[in-house]
Amino acid sequence: MPPRNDKPSILIVLIAGIGDLVLASKAMRAVRNGYPDADIHLLTSTEASILAQNYKFIDHVWTFPIRELRHSKRHLIGILTIIRNLRKINFLYAINLYMVASFAGAMKMGLLFSLLKSQNKIGHGNKWFSLFLNARAPRNTFQNRHIVDAMVGIALLAGAAPDEAGIEVHWDKDCEAKWNDLLPDKSADALIGINPGGDRDNRRWRPDRYAIVADILAETFGARILLLGGPGEEGISRIIEDQMKNKPVNLAGRLSLNELVYIISRLTLLITNDSGPMHIAAATKTPLVALFGPEDPALLGPYTSANLYRVISKLVDCRPCNKAECHRPRCLDLITPQEVFDKCSELLSKN
Repeated sequence: MPPRNDKPSILIVLIAGIGDLVLASKAMRAVRNGYPDADIHLLTSTEASILAQNYKFIDHVWTFPIRELRHSKRHLIGILTIIRNLRKINFLYAINLYMVASFAGAMKMGLLFSLLKSQNKIGHGNKWFSLFLNARAPRNTFQNRHIVDAMVGIALLAGAAPDEAGIEVHWDKDCEAKWNDLLPDKSADALIGINPGGDRDNRRWRPDRYAIVADILAETFGARILLLGGPGEEGISRIIEDQMKNKPVNLAGRLSLNELVYIISRLTLLITNDSGPMHIAAATKTPLVALFGPEDPALLGPYTSANLYRVISKLVDCRPCNKAECHRPRCLDLITPQEVFDKCSELLSKN
């Protein structure tokens, strides 16, 4: 991808997941606002790159196969090719928006930044990553504030111009026709989505409890229930479907990422674990009830109008935590179906 020499080039680095990309949209838009004529590049993960293509404020999307690399070292060749091509561009700014939380992560990102050609290198000045930067966001940038605001704070170091709008996400409009027959007009009966998955087991509320809530909502509000889930999450949705009395529409594993965003945008309500679809719902202004386990919703909760969401979380002595596994996730087990139904009822009555 050749550089455009007539305009300054800016590289935004966000090698993270789908939800993180959506959360970063406000900061990325702020960079565009600050540099309306710049040629803006984004380096992001393979899965996030699908939605990144839909952002009008990004001119070029570079795919960095970080998750694939964990499974096969052969992806190193592709990564080296990407870095070689990026080195052909003299960037005005290289901005890493994401939090640096470990020494290993700091050194990997530092290695990448040391290879980039950029007049200004900006990011979270934590661990050793600060050694590779010209401008550093303080170590406490991601503490006691929402991650969206923290990333905007980093973008400000590059002359970004934030606006009053929130986060955003878009989809390829070509995917709409395939599902329009399934999705009624919003004035019709409630269409409620359930997203029982998540990137870690200890962020997932029990599927049998989702089944209980789904049945009560179907019977109380006459709601149609859609079960959502990405590849590998079909089994979770199948358990819910098998335990429900009222037949849901099971879409787990059947949707492209663009289709998932479109369908979430059409829901009356989404019930979800702490996950990427939670942030997609917030970005599309879809009302949602979010069930939080180990993470802190003040930092990672829905970034949308207060009247559009409810968060359910429990104060237990081991929370928040960053464990990949937990054999007894009390933070989630203490959440009851009645609580979830009550929060859903509040939003369905309001909206």
